[in-house]
Amino acid sequence: MNESPTTDPAGTEPAHDDATLLAEIDAELAAERSAKARAGQRVTGLVLLIGALVGWIGSLELQVGKEFLLANPGSSLACDVNPFISCGNVMMTWQSSALGIPNMAIGLGGFAIMGALGALMASGTPLPTWFRWARLGGITFAFGYVHFLASSTIFVIGALCPWCMVIWSVTAPMFFATLAHTIESGDLRVPAPLAGLLRRWVVLTLLWYLMVIVVIALMFRQQWLVMLGLS
Repeated sequence: MNESPTTDPAGTEPAHDDATLLAEIDAELAAERSAKARAGQRVTGLVLLIGALVGWIGSLELQVGKEFLLANPGSSLACDVNPFISCGNVMMTWQSSALGIPNMAIGLGGFAIMGALGALMASGTPLPTWFRWARLGGITFAFGYVHFLASSTIFVIGALCPWCMVIWSVTAPMFFATLAHTIESGDLRVPAPLAGLLRRWVVLTLLWYLMVIVVIALMFRQQWLVMLGLS
């Protein structure tokens, strides 16, 4: 008679099946470790540095613009193109100081910190674990706050602030790159399929841009038609 495969005393699957499973797990882990980094430290550092520089300039422009409007009521700014593309119409609302201090001041301080972190990362300087988590927490808060401001601008105020949109556009890649780097570095552990998705920070950024563009196009479709002389 043929002998049956060797099993353990508990009557589980054959021993060779366990060995195969362990080999598959080892291969999967090795593949994950050897996968090409999409958000290495230097790449993420450059994204933070460049994004923070652009965001800081945008925040400064908004700060100077608001001070000018406060000193000169009834005046307009260079970014006041028409009633629905206007920095002034947005920066004079309560949402521009929703946390009790001007958003511009938050941007000036926050982008300065992120820029410094980006410079450290781009230079290859290792950061302590608590610092890396603080970095992720800070940029996550910033990205969440951008969604509050963007939804307020589009759905409540009904006007588009060019410099505000510049800040939105740089915060998105800063967030997605930081999240991807945190996963790749092993600080944040998530299931493999989700990790594979979140590591594609460029694709996620582009999809986010597309979503915002579609929402703006739909919500302001009548204004766009009038502006283009089609209605």
